[in-house]
Amino acid sequence: MGRMLVIKHSHEPLDRLVERLEHSGMEWDEITAIDGEPIPPADEVGILVMTGGRMGAYETDAYPYLADEMELARELVERDVPVLGICLGSQLLAAALGGRVYKADRPEVGAVPVELTEAGHRHPVVSKVAGRRVFEMHQDTFDLPPGSVLLARSDRFPQAFALGSALAIQFHPETHNSTANRWANHGAREMVERAGSTPEEFVAGMEDARAELNEGSYGLFDAWIAGLDGQGEGRPLPA
Repeated sequence: MGRMLVIKHSHEPLDRLVERLEHSGMEWDEITAIDGEPIPPADEVGILVMTGGRMGAYETDAYPYLADEMELARELVERDVPVLGICLGSQLLAAALGGRVYKADRPEVGAVPVELTEAGHRHPVVSKVAGRRVFEMHQDTFDLPPGSVLLARSDRFPQAFALGSALAIQFHPETHNSTANRWANHGAREMVERAGSTPEEFVAGMEDARAELNEGSYGLFDAWIAGLDGQGEGRPLPA
């Protein structure tokens, strides 16, 4: 197994992702793209994780490193190297692999039920959130790339897809309630209000879903990490 690279697009903590990587004994490198840290070439990356951020995958003029990330992700998938995209990372994967990313009619925020497809129920990673709510905080969405397999959806948007070695997850399994609630009350308050909610309603909904969010998120990351042993456990199943 090669070097794992985690690309961050903010200075926010990665909460559960870091916890489960540490628990598994995995080692990884982090770069914070917004700080100008360069995106390495594909032959230096054995596993790639692209995390969330406020920018849109289509804003490559303002954030040129997004184009570099998409090129890296595309090349890694061509090489059958595992790539995990979370929130913005899922949108970058969609765009890199031939889909379309665009601003949604209104944001999707809070603890939201997702419905798994037949392939999602059989998927060793995404199946861990079956029957559970997930944490959403996004204002962009995507059309699926050609050849991809839809694994999960909410009542409004696609939530997970697989294509080769890539797994895209629109929701935020990494984020603890405490971090999410801080977003809703401060940096993302305007997004919460545009979604037709209030910070108080957001916090109450997250608290109501706390057990589901923890169980599904930890199960998802543990299953994804287990699939990195080269035996294909975390790879998508045929539709």
